[in-house]
Formats: sequence, C-alpha cells, structure tokens
Amino acid sequence: MVAVLRYWVLLLLGTTCLGHAELSTRLSSNSIEELESVRLVIRDHGAQQTETLDLTELQNNFHIMGNNTSKQYQYINGRTQSWVDYQITLQPKRTGDLTIPAINVGTKSTSPLTVRVVPLAPATRQKIDELVFYEQTFSNLDAYVQGQILMQRQLFYSNGVQLYGGQPTAPKIKDAVVITLGENRASTVQRDGKLYGVVTQNYAIFPESSGTLTVPSVEMTASVRVLNNNRVSRKGVRVSTEPQAINVRAVPDNYPRNEPWLPATDVTVTQSFEPDVTQGSIKVGDTFTQTIQVTVTSNTGSIVPPLNLAVPEEQFRQYPDPPELKDDTLGNEVIGRRIERRNFIALQPGALSLPSSEMVWWDTQSNRLRNTTLPATSISVTGTAITSQSNEASQAITPEQSSAAPQSSPSTSITENQNLATDLSTSRITPGLLGKLGLGLIVIVMVWLSWRYAQRPYQMRQRALERCRKDLLKKIQNQNFDNIQPLVSDYLKLRYGLTHNKAREAWINDQPEAATFLHLLDQSSYRQKVKKPSKDRILQLATHLLNAKATKAQKEKRSASLPALYPQTR
Repeated sequence: MVAVLRYWVLLLLGTTCLGHAELSTRLSSNSIEELESVRLVIRDHGAQQTETLDLTELQNNFHIMGNNTSKQYQYINGRTQSWVDYQITLQPKRTGDLTIPAINVGTKSTSPLTVRVVPLAPATRQKIDELVFYEQTFSNLDAYVQGQILMQRQLFYSNGVQLYGGQPTAPKIKDAVVITLGENRASTVQRDGKLYGVVTQNYAIFPESSGTLTVPSVEMTASVRVLNNNRVSRKGVRVSTEPQAINVRAVPDNYPRNEPWLPATDVTVTQSFEPDVTQGSIKVGDTFTQTIQVTVTSNTGSIVPPLNLAVPEEQFRQYPDPPELKDDTLGNEVIGRRIERRNFIALQPGALSLPSSEMVWWDTQSNRLRNTTLPATSISVTGTAITSQSNEASQAITPEQSSAAPQSSPSTSITENQNLATDLSTSRITPGLLGKLGLGLIVIVMVWLSWRYAQRPYQMRQRALERCRKDLLKKIQNQNFDNIQPLVSDYLKLRYGLTHNKAREAWINDQPEAATFLHLLDQSSYRQKVKKPSKDRILQLATHLLNAKATKAQKEKRSASLPALYPQTR
C-alpha cells in the first residue's frame, strides 16, 4: 500500500501542465538505474480522438519498450470529462542526465523532461557481463575484393538467463554479399567452472568493393537474476556485439588483366563423358556428352568464368547447354560449382582430341597466382568421315548430276512411260522395273535420314539457346547483375557458334545497340573506378535486344555465319 501511495505522489509531483492545462506529462521516476525502465504518461485533456505520436527523437537516448494508448469519458453531476492517455515505457541507452524531448500531440506539444540514469555498481556490472555475453570472430581482417571472409557469432548464457525476441539474423553490410552457413547450432560448454548454453551462427561475407568494410553491431534482449543489497531481482539487459572494420584489398597488380578475377583457397576441374569415349572407340556421327565441373573452395559458383575450349571444328560439332551453378553452404565455408555440359558429334575418323583448358585464379591463403588445368582428351573414332558421306549423298540428288545425265528424245520418254504403265496395268514386274523402284526408294530413305540427322543437333542447339536466353533475361529483370558476364558469353556462343570475341562482334553487327549494352555491363565490373550505370538502362536495353525479332537481312546473315553441320568438299 505504501509503495502504491509513493507511486501516485511521484506522478503528481512530476505533473507538468502545458497549453492551458490541455496536456500533462508525468514520469514514474525521475532517477533510475541503467538497467531499469521508466514510464512516461502524456494525458491529452478534453480529447476524444487518439493521435499518432512521432517518437523518432526519443529513440536517441532511449529504447522504446512499449507504447499503449487509452481513452476515458466520464459524465458526473452534469459535467463531462474526457481524455486520452499515451503510456510509453522507456529503457535508457546510456547513463547520465538524459533528455526526453518535446513530443507533439496533434497541434499541442509537451515540454522536455530530464531523467537521471545511475550506472550500476562495477561488481554488479561484472556479474551481469558474466551471465550473458557475445563473442564474435573473423577468419581474416585483411581480405581481397570478392574473397570470402568467415564470420562466427556466439551467444553465451548461463542458467537462469531468459532470452527474448530470438537471435539476430545475418548482418546487413553495404557493398557486400552475406551468405548464411548452415543453421543456428545450440550446444553447451564449460568455462571457468560455469556451464553455459551457446548459440552459434556462421556467415560468409563477400565484399564487392575495395576499401574499409564495416560489420555493424547487433543486439538482443535478455533478462538476468541479480543479487543486489541481499535482494534478488530480475533485470532486463541488452547484449550486443562490437562493430568490426575489415580492410578489403583491390585486385593485385600482378594478376593478369585479361583474365577474370577469381579469388579462392582451392580450384579443381574434373570432367566425365557419357558414354565413356576414353575407354574405347566410337563411330563417326555418334553423339557423346562432356560434363566439366569446376569446384571453387571459399567462393560461389557464379564467380567462375566459362572455360575457353577451342574445339577443332573439322573434327567435332559442339552444342553446349546453359551452365549450371551450385553453392554448398551447409558446411563451415562456401563451396561453389560451375557445371558445363557439351554435346559433341564426331565428324571424321582417327585419333581425335578435345583440347586442354587452363583456369587462372588467386590463392587467398598464400597470396599468389595459380593455374588449374583441364587436360586434353584423346578419342579414337572409326568409320567414314561425315563430309565424304554427305558429299556422296548430295551428288546422288544434285541438279548438276541430273542435268549431266544422257538426254533421251521425247518420243523415247513417251514410249518408256507407256511401257511402264503397261507393265503396271498387267501386273508384270520386270527386273528392270524392280531395280528402278528399289534405287528410288533407297535414295528417298537416304535423303530423309540425312535431313533428320542434320536437324537433330540444330534442334538441340536451339533449345539450349532458348533456355540460356530466358535465364539471362530473367536475371537482368531481377536486377541481379553480379557475375552476369559469363552467362552473356554463353548466350552469344550458343547464338553464333563462334568464340567469345567474334560472337560479340557478330551481335553488334546484327544489333548495333548491343555495343551500348555490353559497354554498360563491362562498366559495372568491379575493375571500373567510375560511377556505375543505371540498372534500369541495362534492363531496358536487355529487354529490347533479347526479345527483338530478327529482320530478314539479319536472319540471312546469321544463317550464313552458322557453322555447317556437314561441310562440303570440292
């Protein structure tokens, strides 16, 4: 009862009348400890409607723990009274004399108030710090741009500590990509004779620009039991981490300027074939698939550039599928994979070879340049070259051959036709007629098979091109421009069947606006020390270029630039 009376006395003493008694403010206490909270009550006399309060400035010195609004209306002895109460629970952010600024309530305003926040005794503060605390570690504080930085955040709490609000999520860092590694792990640990519960969170940070990278602090709310003056009380505390600055280096000067930047701790390249063409011979015209997997440790699959494989066009025809990118984030670091699949058709017999390829990358552990090589593959092919078979088949039906055949007189042709009609009408099939029918049937079957065989790789290529076009357009529409150049390169190689540089030139010749589009993408690279272009402009150009239908002249030019499936020999 005494405590209740004391509370109301304090409220009455702290009452401040403003604006002709229209607003009054009161505090539950004018002096509190740093872990305690204070209640601010604002009463709007005569009001019947609530207002929305702007508490932005109040958050400079206090955490807002609660904000409740209530309305009252009374009619006593012919007199009416109404008011609106705004009750705001505050927890101080620091010690000392803290100011509660003026707060607007509609057209009226309160007067500033002052609260004295007394610091805890050092012994009490040490006890609380030992009950619940954060520990935060980083794999390195001096990293490379687009390189991996591992971050581990651990919350330690002892018996009796109550945690509120759940764990903080991944840190939001400007100019960096943050990937969560696995899920939160709960465990127990013994430290200094005390048993602690531990919540562990792991993240991988990839800075996208050089300079100083700042990892902001995070905090959470907890409640602890504290023995003070022989009395046990529960205190609400906020546990936080410290901000961390990390130095991010630019691309080293000794890294080749013509090679895509690839920082990692390890890079491996493997390949497989379906069917396995390395264990035996195959025939000319057989189709096989090469699957190449590039695995990078400590980075994502999107940073891996496409392999440059100069396949001999006179030995093979290749029809690549869009690359597949995968990231393994369930372990203690990121492991990225880029998987490329190419469908090949052998064009000639003999000991053919798929060339080797080299990938340049930067070892972030030893700070040195490294190379990873995909070895060349020898393939034994038997049969007759497709070029000669195609030539023979074409000679069987070419207009030149038919025009070079001996010409018979009209009377002879009429007589032969009449004899053929007579033979058919009398159901007499002579050996000569049977031979003619058989030869004609064979020619028709050969032409049909050749056409079907020629169409199959073209259709495979067109399907792969359409998938790649949709993937590229979708990524641009989602404004995801990170490492988009490899996907553009794959799209152009599929579209024109040429190397990267020649395919770019062909696209610009077809659609001149492609030069501006490619320039903007190149300008968005981390190497460019200029203002990055508008993403809306890139999206506008991409939508126009990738959805535009080719004109008749472009189609003729493009069809002429495509490599022939069966090159003619003279």
